[in-house]
Parts: sequence; structure tokens; C-alpha cells
Amino acid sequence: MFEIVRRHTKLMQIILFVLIFPSFVLFGIQGYDHLTDEANLAAKVGGIPISMQQFDQTQREQVTRLQQALGGRVDISAIDTPAMRMRTLDGMIDQLLIELAVNKQHLVVGDSAVQQAILQIPQIAALRRPDGSFDVNAYRNLLEAQGMSPQQFEAQVRAQLLQQQAVGAIGDAAIASHAVAASLNDWQRQTRSVRVALYAAKDYTAQVKPDDAELQTFYQQHQADFQVPEQASIEYVVLNTAALAQGVNVTPQQVRAYYDQHPDKFGTPEQRRASHILIALPAKPTAAQVAAAQAKADAIAAEAKKDPARFAELAKRDSQDPGSAASGGDLGYFTRDGMVKPFADAVFALSKPGQITGPVRSPFGFHIIELTGIKPGQRKPFDDVRASIEQQLRADAATKLYAEVSDKFSNKVYEDSRSFAAVAAQYHLQVQHAQGVTPTPRAGDANTDPLANPSFLKALFSPNSLRDKRNIAAVEIGPGAMASGRILDATPAGTLSFAQARDKVRALFVEQRAEQLAEQAGQAALQQARDGKAQPQWGPTQPLTLDAKGVSPALLAAVFRARADKLPQLVGVALPGQGYAVVSLDAVNAAQTDPAQLKAQLGAQEQALQQAVTYAYLQSLRRRYGVKVLYKPSSANASAND
Repeated sequence: MFEIVRRHTKLMQIILFVLIFPSFVLFGIQGYDHLTDEANLAAKVGGIPISMQQFDQTQREQVTRLQQALGGRVDISAIDTPAMRMRTLDGMIDQLLIELAVNKQHLVVGDSAVQQAILQIPQIAALRRPDGSFDVNAYRNLLEAQGMSPQQFEAQVRAQLLQQQAVGAIGDAAIASHAVAASLNDWQRQTRSVRVALYAAKDYTAQVKPDDAELQTFYQQHQADFQVPEQASIEYVVLNTAALAQGVNVTPQQVRAYYDQHPDKFGTPEQRRASHILIALPAKPTAAQVAAAQAKADAIAAEAKKDPARFAELAKRDSQDPGSAASGGDLGYFTRDGMVKPFADAVFALSKPGQITGPVRSPFGFHIIELTGIKPGQRKPFDDVRASIEQQLRADAATKLYAEVSDKFSNKVYEDSRSFAAVAAQYHLQVQHAQGVTPTPRAGDANTDPLANPSFLKALFSPNSLRDKRNIAAVEIGPGAMASGRILDATPAGTLSFAQARDKVRALFVEQRAEQLAEQAGQAALQQARDGKAQPQWGPTQPLTLDAKGVSPALLAAVFRARADKLPQLVGVALPGQGYAVVSLDAVNAAQTDPAQLKAQLGAQEQALQQAVTYAYLQSLRRRYGVKVLYKPSSANASAND
């Protein structure tokens, strides 16, 4: 069954690892509301209702997960779209259909299978202790943080395994064809030799001489190309830790004190090399076990101190540390922090290599230790790190100051809503100006640049802001950064007049007409070549692969769509923005078969077939049980299949 889970995970939007990225809330059939008022329903599946409340809850969770996955830098309106809502509802419908099918087939998943599946989740597998036992309390705490009890979580995992088992059986019916995979693999890796005659649009621009009447007509027919978005001239201020750091005063005494108090930050700490002999103890030893282990360790320590040259021999003979016994107990070099405290204290108390100490007790047992090497720590001179320490102290102080003044900043821009002069002076900020700002974020880091931040722009172009031209409420644009802005002047969205757009109208007219002329010339040349009357001015022969760089995708597609059974093969292709190309396919060179790539191709083909079979199965379930979608957002139909 777990082979099915592994192979078919990508076939479904049902993800086993619910603690990481749960696809949807699994209500279970019994969890769906039995409502009769269709006004409150999103859908009905086999007579079972999905309420709008359940649908909205699932959609909110889906949006939240997407925001988290994108680092919170995306506007909700950009992802909470009608199309996405329909995909969410489709996912809920599919899950309910599969659950109905599971109940019909009377499938069963045992407790041991559920346990094995849960232990495959990395966060839960990490709860195993070094001795192999499972930290049950940590498991409960992890689930409670997700709002679930162990019983609820295990029931969800069982339900998902049942659903994957049902769909997996269907997907197994899809068997990829080795011959088809081999043919497709060869096509994808072959090299095709071509000659190209390019009819460039730029060579025909001089022939295009439109008059005013033609331009006027073109302008009227292409109004959408001359739309301008809403624009505004604005001023804004940004409060962030970088700005606050400029006003922080750091004294030389503070810099020196930091250097003295953090020696490990400005160099490498002392390292020591040691070998040890471990007499191990269980996690909770009895008094008798401790006494026996200590007696054995005392005897070995006496033997080692009597003849230090035999330490490695004794470690190989007596040490119960499987990681170091075979190498004579050698642990290599380590820092004081690299070992448990009792062990590290004992090693760093020794003064020179060759000294032996112990037995020393640690949580692992009793150690007899030999110091075998010392690497003194090195520290950078103060003058070399003075500037970086000052910068760090400024940044630390600014972070603390930001937490203290962010609320005051928000209040200040609200109280003095016609100007940023006072708040800028108080916090040493720069009042910035920008023109031609639109509601669409510009390229940049949305965590630091307000004009690249959707939330800031949404507030800036709100009706109240456009009407009143007052400072907007401070917007947190990223960690340790907030901004406020004010509209100075705004121009509504509209269409440029012909006079305003004349140059753009002419350029676009000439561009499109030149492309048409180039295409006409290319098609005429192609026909003459096919008729054997004349040959185009071919460029040099060039080998092309399907993933060739710097080649028009349209040209590549035409070359690899061309039939190769009779060569040369002549084809023509329009190249948007460039013109037209006549192509002669002269040779097809097969690639040497790569077993690994063929295997990957076979796997990809099998997965595609399984996806198709699974989709067909879900469609058959819809017909069998009946699905009635009652939720119909206004614009979902136009984009639901995006």
C-alpha cells in the first residue's frame, strides 16, 4: 500500500503530510452539514451538502497557506480570485467523491499502517529520542499547536490513506508504452539541421507611410492599446531600522566593551583534540549499573595512566562508543561548545597533550580521556573589527528603538495628516517624492520599497485617500519597516486622445504593417521555393535542439513539428515582433540512447497517463453520485480553467 502512496501522491490534491501543507480541511462525510436551504450551500455531492461556511473556511485556510508560502509579500486580492475559489471547491468535491467511493468499496487501513505513515512525516520522525523511543508529549504538543488532538490527526491520516488507496488502484491501470517513450525521448534529444531565410519586419518599415486618415482609423480600432492607468504624484516616508540607525549614537567605550565581552565573535575559539574510552550507561541506570560501570572505568583508567602508549589499544578493546572505538577513541578537534559540559570541562582543564584524566561521568556514561592536541584560538585585532561592531550596535539599538516608536510614528502621521515634515524631523527620515505612481506595484523588494508593496498602494489609491489627499494610515510593508504616503495630485484612468497618442499610434501602425509586409514576402518566397522556381537567400546551416537557447520559440516549434520522412522539408513561420522565417529542414540526427533519460521519460509518461486516468475516474464519480455546484462567482466561469 505504501508503494501506492509513493507513486500516486502527485495524482491527487490530498497530501499525507497535513502538518506541512494540508490541501483542504477533511470534514469527513459525517462532518458535512445536512442543510436543506440551497441558498446557504456551495455544492451538493451525492446528496451531501457542502455549506458556504465550510467552503469559506477552507478557502481562508488555503489563502493563508499561500501567503505564508510566499513570505506574506502578496496582496490577498491577487490570490483570493474567483478562479482559485472554484479550484478550492473542486478539490473539496473531489475529496468527498473519493470518500463516498471508499465507503462503497469497504476499504480498510490498519493501525500499524497509520503509524508507519505518521512516522514518515519529518517533523514527527524527529521526535524519536536517541535511544529509539518516541516522545509522546512532544507529539501531543505539536498537534495541539495545529489545533488537533492525536485522535483527530490519526483519523485524518487514515482517511487520506484510504483515499489514496482507492485512487491508487485506478492509477495502476495506466501503463506507459516503452515504444512511445523511446520515440518521444528520441524526438526531444535529436538535432535538426536547418537553414533559415529571415524576412525581418524592420526591413519593410520604410515602405509604410500612413496618412492621418489611416492613423485615425487605426486609433479608433485599437483603443485598448492607448489606455493609461490611474496615476498620481505622491510623497511618502519610510520608518525602518536602517533609517533609525542613522540617529543612534554609539560611543567608543561601547564598541570596546562589546569587543571584550564577545571574544568568540571576532576570531576562532580554542580547539582541542582528544581520545576517549567510554563505559556506557543506559538512560536511566540503576545504582548497581552505575557502580559496576565506574569500577570498570576506574580499572581501565589505572591501566591507561600506567602505560599511556597503550591508550589507543585499550580504546579499541574496551570502549563502548561505536563511533570512535575502531579509531583508538579519536574524536578529532572540537571546541568547548562541541561536547557535553562535563566532558568539555575535563578536556579543557588539561594543560598539554599526552595527559590522561578520568573517569569523567556524562549523560552517556564514564569517560577516560587523553588530550592529544591543542589549537590555540585566534582573535582579530580590535581596529580591524571596530567599524563592524559599531554598525552592529547601531542596528541592535535601531531594532529596539523601532519597537518603541512604531506606534508613535503611526499616531504622528495620522495627527498631522497634511504633511510629513514633523515626523521626518523627529525620526531623521527623508520625505521622498514620486510621480507617475500607479496602483500596480513596481519591480522591487516589497518588504523595503513601498511602491513595490501591494498593501501600501491599495491604501494609497483608496477612495478616501484620493479624495482627501491626507496621509494614509501607516502600513507595515515588511519586518522592521512601515510607511505612510499622501496623494499630491491624481489623474484618473482613461484613454489618451489621438493628439496625445499620435506618436505611439504611428509607431504601432508601422510596426504591425511592416510585420504584415514581411509575412507576405516570406510566404511568397516559401511558395516559390516549394514550386522549384527560386530559392530564398538562405543563412548558414545551423544545428538546433529542442532546448536551443537564443532561438525564437515559434521557430523551434515549427522546426520540430515539421515532418522528417522526406527531406528537405520547407516550412514557414511568423515570428511575432520580428517578421517571418522560411525554414529548410535538411537533416535529422538521432541522439544516442541514454538509458537514464529513457527511464525518466517512461516515468513522466506513466505519471501523465495516471493523472489522465485519475481525472477520468473522478469525472465518472461525479456522474455516478451526482454533483450540483451552487456557488457561482461572477467571473469564475471566465477563468476557472486557467
